[in-house]
Amino acid sequence: MSKLSVNCFFTDNEFSFIEKPDGYNMKKLKYSSVKLPKGTIENGIIYREEKLMKIIKDTFKLFKIKSRRVNLIIHEELFTFRKIEVPIIYKPNEIGDYIHSQIGKTIMIPFDNMKMDYIIHKKNEDSYEVIMFYAPTHELKSYIDLFYEMNMQVVKTDIPPLSLHRLYYYRKYEDSDIKFDTDIMFVAIFDDTYSMYIFDKEIPVFSLVQNLNIANMDGPRYMEVLDQEIAKISNYYKFNIHTGDKSLRKLVLFNMSTKFSNDELTNYFYEEGALMESEVFDMKTISKIVDTLIDRECYIPLAASLIQPKGLW
Repeated sequence: MSKLSVNCFFTDNEFSFIEKPDGYNMKKLKYSSVKLPKGTIENGIIYREEKLMKIIKDTFKLFKIKSRRVNLIIHEELFTFRKIEVPIIYKPNEIGDYIHSQIGKTIMIPFDNMKMDYIIHKKNEDSYEVIMFYAPTHELKSYIDLFYEMNMQVVKTDIPPLSLHRLYYYRKYEDSDIKFDTDIMFVAIFDDTYSMYIFDKEIPVFSLVQNLNIANMDGPRYMEVLDQEIAKISNYYKFNIHTGDKSLRKLVLFNMSTKFSNDELTNYFYEEGALMESEVFDMKTISKIVDTLIDRECYIPLAASLIQPKGLW
């Protein structure tokens, strides 16, 4: 029997959550999003802990949240991932020890203590190509301690790109022969920020978070900015990362903004015969009922519990 969990996601401007059983059960959902006072969280760092705790407590009381288990989706500006090469002489189960041994030597991290995980992307003739994920321990612990003070326990952590990846491929996971797209870009669009992720099949290989001068833009101008940034990153991916040998083949836009509708996004970005196929994610592919009820801001918390991976840390 699936356990009931509350999935929580923070940005600098908003706290969103959804309480549901882990897995595919979409019944009896409780969810909402709450705007945060300016300065409560900045660049992922909690500055007004007591204020934030009161907001969460009051919100959970209002929605009668019962679960004590928390799936935490890490603030986008806390985690980083990067590609590193590990000599082939190391066994796969020794890669973690190798990475730790190279911190401060060949691998430079801008903080002293971190939580880290990794995925083997490719195995080459003389090395492994590894994607390393990491976040500062102190800032991450501040979120965990926040829930601990509320007699709740963080049982799993996740990051937004992996959550959105599961959301997009949700209906395909039951297919044992599932084939993930290569060279695909996901763009998560909020009112105050947007994020771009590039995947090689199920592995994220690029991430960019942008929140400058967006909040006051109207819808048409915001779409222009997104278009320009997508073109810029597409060129960077093709020419700087792959020296002209590979291009992005698919673009998926996750609209969690109130500035434009899905139809407006589709009309702006869809171009018949374009080299890069464009698609606006439609929640109806997950559940027609959920699509009519759930707030767009809760897409990422919903995605965190669609399957039951071990989590990052």
